[in-house]
Amino acid sequence: MQDTVAAIVQRYIEDRPGYRLVPARFGKPGQQSDVWVECPTFCSDNHVKDWNQHPVDLDHWGPLDAGWDTDSIHQPGDRLLALDARLHSDPGATDPRLSAAHVLMDDESVQVYLTPEMAEKTADELIAFAAQIRHLARQAREFNEQASRPRRSQADEALRRARASKWQSLSRDDIESLPIVRLLKAFGVTVVENGGSSVELAGEPGDMQLRVGHDVRQQQRDSEARRLLAEYAAGASRD
Repeated sequence: MQDTVAAIVQRYIEDRPGYRLVPARFGKPGQQSDVWVECPTFCSDNHVKDWNQHPVDLDHWGPLDAGWDTDSIHQPGDRLLALDARLHSDPGATDPRLSAAHVLMDDESVQVYLTPEMAEKTADELIAFAAQIRHLARQAREFNEQASRPRRSQADEALRRARASKWQSLSRDDIESLPIVRLLKAFGVTVVENGGSSVELAGEPGDMQLRVGHDVRQQQRDSEARRLLAEYAAGASRD
């Protein structure tokens, strides 16, 4: 008998690619019986363990491999928004699109059934939606960073503007000959010491920083500062 069943199963596999014969259990509690049914190869259900009362109730479900969820600031750790997707088919459905393999999406309250073409369109839209979420995240981060910067008072801003205009009256000879202290004041430069052995100039006149390494000697500091200020002035005049 077992050899006969094995031969029938083998012949069925050869004649019906994409399907296999598996046992399934039907009936009311205490009155179940097992029969062989055709089952898509994508189906991961155990039709004996998860039995149905009537053959028309039998569905085929793929494994639940695709899922997404997110939490919230208000309820961290909770699964507030969730979306799952898996293969499905309902052989007893009158709509051939449901009896064929399709994608079922579930948000824990609503199920949607998608043909392969509908699922591809949904995937494209979700990709675009994800890009928009990333854009919003970037906007929120930039706004927060900007809002967290200390505000200048009106007096500080007026002083910065006054300092920013002083350097424009300096000639090339002035930049090459004036004491470095006067040059730094004319450009509105603050000297900041850090680790390393380099000298760098950052910012705009009135709000500039001369970043000087601890290992740089005073004479080199002055000559590098003068050179960097001269390069800035030359570049600004060309613009």
